[in-house]
Amino acid sequence: MTHTHQETKNSTNKSTLFSKIPVPDYEQILNCMHCGMCLPSCPTYEMTGLEKYSPRGRIRMIKAVADGELSITENYIESLDFCLDCQACVTACPAGVEYGKLVEAAHNQISEHQKQNGKNSFKTLILNKLFEKQSRLLSIAFFLKLYQKSGLEFLVQKSKILFLISKKLHNLSFMVPKVPEYKKYEFYTKNQQSTLKGKVGVITGCVQDAFFNNVNHDTIEVLAYNGYEVITPKSQQCCGSVSGHNGELDSARHQAKKIIDQFYTENVDNIIINSAGCGSYMKEYHTLLEDDPIYAEKAIWFSDRVKDISEFLVDQGFIKPVLNRKMIVTYHEPCHLVHGQKISKQPREIIEALPGVEFIEMEESDWCCGSAGIYNITHYDHSMILLERKFDKLKKTKADYVVSGNPGCMIQLAYGNHKFNSDFKILHPVSLLNNFYKGGEDA
Repeated sequence: MTHTHQETKNSTNKSTLFSKIPVPDYEQILNCMHCGMCLPSCPTYEMTGLEKYSPRGRIRMIKAVADGELSITENYIESLDFCLDCQACVTACPAGVEYGKLVEAAHNQISEHQKQNGKNSFKTLILNKLFEKQSRLLSIAFFLKLYQKSGLEFLVQKSKILFLISKKLHNLSFMVPKVPEYKKYEFYTKNQQSTLKGKVGVITGCVQDAFFNNVNHDTIEVLAYNGYEVITPKSQQCCGSVSGHNGELDSARHQAKKIIDQFYTENVDNIIINSAGCGSYMKEYHTLLEDDPIYAEKAIWFSDRVKDISEFLVDQGFIKPVLNRKMIVTYHEPCHLVHGQKISKQPREIIEALPGVEFIEMEESDWCCGSAGIYNITHYDHSMILLERKFDKLKKTKADYVVSGNPGCMIQLAYGNHKFNSDFKILHPVSLLNNFYKGGEDA
């Protein structure tokens, strides 16, 4: 349960600027010993060397605002907005400070402060409107597909017409993922087995559904091949993680409740997700909705069943492919998988189970690639510093395939191919596995 500032620190009479929302867990703030163990793991501190861009520096500022000693200044907002929320510091912290939860509460406080002062940001508008209905993302994906298939995208990029408007806009045009053909989801079972191993639901997501529909189908097919009944409730939408990470908790709670409602009546044994950022957030629904009299218990039920696809397959056991294909594969760890969910060995075990695959461990595999939700849009230049560092390590592996289990990372890595003149094939672990199951025709 989140502590209020008044409950934990009654000795102060100073007013807090955390108005109308709970103050970040004060116990977590005090647990930070300012030892500096987090500093080498923090990308923004490593890039700048400035204390205000370190985890402990940000925690000090959060405490100052909670104590009423610091106003919500532009410097405070900028420091927190510059954070990737990669949570590498959480893994490094010897005191177990849950930095991600502190920063999320601070973002919510900033959002509320800006609304009270009539400063509803463009980013807030996009988050609340674009991800509110999945049909909007699907419409964007549809028109992008036409844009790409018609050859117009190639002409626009070749002519550099967008460069005349904005260099950043021109660069970002190459970041748009290639939209696959959209296929609807069906109920899947492996009919060859007389007894099914269980019933699972698959989260199809928002960005994943619109731009990586093929990964969702790979997930469904792999689960069915391994003997599970698979359901995909219709009209799914965003899980709320994008809104939640950016301080829009009301929107995040609304979206979380809709997702819970879609699965709660389905009597599934597990809920499978193939997006690291979404999975990390949904495993915390019980915290997000802990004070909701209707959804608190439902959220616990839901969070307890959420499993990343690699986590589920390795824990339950999966059929080892027989196809032998010679290829070199390396693995990039999504931040919200390795740090947010502590899942690291499972994707590697899937890769290493593939006959003929030579797995090469990449240096700094757990260092953020710079995607970080929408960070590569809002902080493009710094995101590219991180991406260049990632590609320096990738090139040393001489891999054919780079495998990663998060759509944001896959988009960022694909963009890195363009920016740094590389030709790595970027795949989700479950897509690589399914390719081996199906005979290898699509890799």
